[in-house]
Amino acid sequence: MKSPASPVVLVIDDEPEIQQGYTAAMGLKGLKVVVRRPHEVTAEDLEQANVVAVDYVFKWPDLPHPEQLAYWPVDGLALAAVMSRHLTRLHTRASVVLRTGAVVELAQDLPKQVRVPLLAAQSGLDWILEKGSTDNAGNIRQLADATAALEPFLTQEAVFGWNEGSEWLSLPSTPWQEAALAEIQVCRPPEHVVASYTSGSAWLRWFTQRVLPFPSFLISDLRAATLLQIGVTQFRDILENADSDLARRISKCLYRGHLFGLVEPRWWRAGLENLVDDLLVEADPTLPVPEALAQRYAALHGGPVEVLPHERPVVTIDADYKEDGVAEFEDCVRLAPDSWPVFADEPYALREDASDLPDLAAMVSRGDRGRIASVGM
Repeated sequence: MKSPASPVVLVIDDEPEIQQGYTAAMGLKGLKVVVRRPHEVTAEDLEQANVVAVDYVFKWPDLPHPEQLAYWPVDGLALAAVMSRHLTRLHTRASVVLRTGAVVELAQDLPKQVRVPLLAAQSGLDWILEKGSTDNAGNIRQLADATAALEPFLTQEAVFGWNEGSEWLSLPSTPWQEAALAEIQVCRPPEHVVASYTSGSAWLRWFTQRVLPFPSFLISDLRAATLLQIGVTQFRDILENADSDLARRISKCLYRGHLFGLVEPRWWRAGLENLVDDLLVEADPTLPVPEALAQRYAALHGGPVEVLPHERPVVTIDADYKEDGVAEFEDCVRLAPDSWPVFADEPYALREDASDLPDLAAMVSRGDRGRIASVGM
């Protein structure tokens, strides 16, 4: 069994001598680092690793390798695939990630906001670390810890106690815990036969490539604020006030489970929904919902809190899948973007934007296409 107390990172690079600073930084995070050139990797290295971090570019003329194409991984993507198959052969588990400064080149026209998870999914990787930004010791440590915590999938008996990953996700024991578990299950997590067959890889990729990038049981700042019916700037200002009871109640819904640092903050939808319900119960029942929430927010925060003016606010996205604002439902059209999970929140764009921007227009759901043709008429 691999110990989560001192995770092992296997770095595969053709220039190990220039990895000293990188490995020193990981050592400060409590990681044991092994650096190998491609032809030096052994079965023992793979069996001990929690993370296999493969460089993208290799100077193959300087490395010994067979000349036959079938035995020559052309780049880090190909080598990562070879390492993944050896991990399967050895009946062991490690996260396989690519380290590269060429994400833009590799992703080409993939939507910018989700290009890393989409490219990882297309390439059979667990994740991609961008040199100069996300390729850091903190993220490597999170991946190592998350992988080590997947040990239950190595024994079929232990899988029965996985419980929608509540412990792995650090789901707090709260009155809304059961609602959160139900929302997780709606997202069809691989936690039975498929997860066991892949030694947990299917769970990890489901979470990194389908859950973190898209709104489902975990949501972004903007969607969290919208659910609370306040603006995102005010939402963040409230959280910065350490003396605010409202901030403390909202903060209990912050996601603190594995891999929280791979993306911007995420919030438990079930927790925020429960908070809204509780505040409405506490409020004057004669008031309309927006006024009731504003009243309770102000009482808890110690100052006025302005609620959104929309009757039915929805979050909109652009052609790169980036959340770009909040609008009235009636002013929006539904989208059907490539690779958007069916369990995720339905994506929307402003009608005017979809009418003016061809890339957005191409994503409009079939049932709403007639609505963009009529804009301005």
